[in-house]
Amino acid sequence: MKALSQLIEDVKNWPISRFSNRRSEFIQEVSQTTQKHFEGLDTEEIDQAIAKAIYLEKQRIKTNPWTADPPNESVFFKKLQKEYNDNNLEGEKRKLHLETLQRLIKRYAEEIGGNFNPNTFQFARKILTVFFYNLFHPVGFHSFTSIVKMKERLANKILFKGNVGQVREHFKDQIIVVVPTHSSNLDSMVIGYSLDLLVGLPAFSYGAGLNLFNSEFFAFFMNRLGAYKVDRRKKNKVYLQTLNDYSRLSIVEGVNSIFFPGGTRSRSGEVEEKAKLGLLSSLIVAQRDLLQNGSTKKIVVYPMVLSYESVLEARSLMLQHLKSIGQEKYTAREKMSSIRQIFKFTNRILNNGTHIYMTIGDGIDVFGNKVNEKGESIDIHGKKVDLSNYYIADNVFSINSQRESIYSKELAEIICNQYVKYNYILPCHLVAYTAFKILQKLNPGFDLLTLVQLPEEELPLDHDLFYKVADEIRNILFSLAKEEKLIYPEMLEGEIVEVVKSGIHALGIFHIKRPLFFDSFSRLLSDDFIALLFYSNKVNNLNLDDKLIWSKISL
Repeated sequence: MKALSQLIEDVKNWPISRFSNRRSEFIQEVSQTTQKHFEGLDTEEIDQAIAKAIYLEKQRIKTNPWTADPPNESVFFKKLQKEYNDNNLEGEKRKLHLETLQRLIKRYAEEIGGNFNPNTFQFARKILTVFFYNLFHPVGFHSFTSIVKMKERLANKILFKGNVGQVREHFKDQIIVVVPTHSSNLDSMVIGYSLDLLVGLPAFSYGAGLNLFNSEFFAFFMNRLGAYKVDRRKKNKVYLQTLNDYSRLSIVEGVNSIFFPGGTRSRSGEVEEKAKLGLLSSLIVAQRDLLQNGSTKKIVVYPMVLSYESVLEARSLMLQHLKSIGQEKYTAREKMSSIRQIFKFTNRILNNGTHIYMTIGDGIDVFGNKVNEKGESIDIHGKKVDLSNYYIADNVFSINSQRESIYSKELAEIICNQYVKYNYILPCHLVAYTAFKILQKLNPGFDLLTLVQLPEEELPLDHDLFYKVADEIRNILFSLAKEEKLIYPEMLEGEIVEVVKSGIHALGIFHIKRPLFFDSFSRLLSDDFIALLFYSNKVNNLNLDDKLIWSKISL
């Protein structure tokens, strides 16, 4: 795909740039909005919210501190604890508790709040161009190429599919929220960089895990590139409400946003089947606020599916997943990498590149209706929809938390359905899925935890058998695409032998232990069943088991 021109050339005129110019006022607005929410609760609920927040925060500081934590946390919460205790001795308990709450909310809002610096962004563009160029190309490949040439060549390594033109059209008049799948720490950077470089969209605001700020290098850039901080250790109501209000109010301000509905990286490698409802519910409320304010802007949600040939954290993520589902039943069997494996890994790094595919789904409003190029919401019967009708009861706008909770669940379901439809399957996913399915078939009765702990020598597969099974699975994928249940996987076209070879070559190319490889006898082997399962799971949400007829294949 050729890089598209930037929709708004002057970075200082970007929505996020204008938003950052009034950061202080916005943080104050968030604090006041969150404070108002708690003022609507009774005294006992306020008391419990403060008490639980202080307790959980003191436990977090003691047991799980991070470098990126705000300074003087221990001192702040000791003072807050004393203040809370003193409040309970006074007659004006509610008034004093609200003052304590105000201090906590203000601290959280400041901690969460992001910023955007146009000069840093333009500098980061160059740094990230060099970084991604060297990551996706063989080391030394045209090392002294200019930045302009690097950008041109990156357009052949970071590839977009799906509704690219539509998202550009909607960006002009609507508010865009991109909701991607999440499988790597690279996701935020690569999505933001690619939407700018290839799609020509101004920078987005995005929620970034506070753990990413532990590195001073990354913290410097992320603090200046529109990222707001999300600390998933904090589960108390005060923090979660502040975060929710920050996200909602920034969208109402017209800031285009990226957030991961799955909440965190997919540990299993599967495309998310569930979405967190908290931030999705903030979109429902934000759209209501816009309508009540007389705005004609519509929040248009774009699901996005990322497909990597190699995820650097694949093995560690899958280990976390297996431990979470297996607990005491799973014990990792780790073997040291051999000198030969390390030598081959170094050779691959020096001589090979990789690709990322980003597939943009259909633009939908916050109720799941498709949005056409004119920005009109169209229901499943092809009729135009007035979004105001979702909020009106007895001819007036009303707040109905139960009703809006149902809307959030429906939106989450539609997003996850699009993840299935726009899951772009690559040859590397085909070969990983094929290999793991054969491994399961050869070991009937073995559960997942037992399979991944088998010695890797258990998978010496004849290549002719492998081609047969891969071809059968490929045909099922093509059939799903014809039924419009899957985006067409054109990377799987051609002779099955060549598709398999390209898939094995690309699969986990940056891992020391290869998930799949041919030996000198043309047998297919694996050095790592755990990583193999991670890549295999990219196909899992398509439920191919019932469609794969093993009687056609002689094992």
